Amino acid sequence: MVRCHNGYPLRSDVFFSTYLNGLVQRYPELYDQSGGDSSQYQANFGRKWKAYTSIYELADGDVEKIDRIVQQPLEKCLLFLSYRADKSLLESLVHKEAMKRVS
Repeated sequence: MVRCHNGYPLRSDVFFSTYLNGLVQRYPELYDQSGGDSSQYQANFGRKWKAYTSIYELADGDVEKIDRIVQQPLEKCLLFLSYRADKSLLESLVHKEAMKRVS
């Protein structure tokens, strides 16, 4: 009999219902399509996903790379992300300055 991580058999109707309800609660953004206030979602996004955002960036959005990323030393990852952020900011500032000269 196949069992889930919490030990319940997958064949059990009670388990299946409980398991699905748990998924809906853990991943409301996938199952709750009830609209809502966009500013509320924007405000909560960073707080909810801040650590995962770093992993996502390091994996270039590729779920297959996530396991390799989380095995890397934290300082190595943070240094890379800091470099990428500084480089992006510098490129943005250079672009803005160039646009000012053109105008």
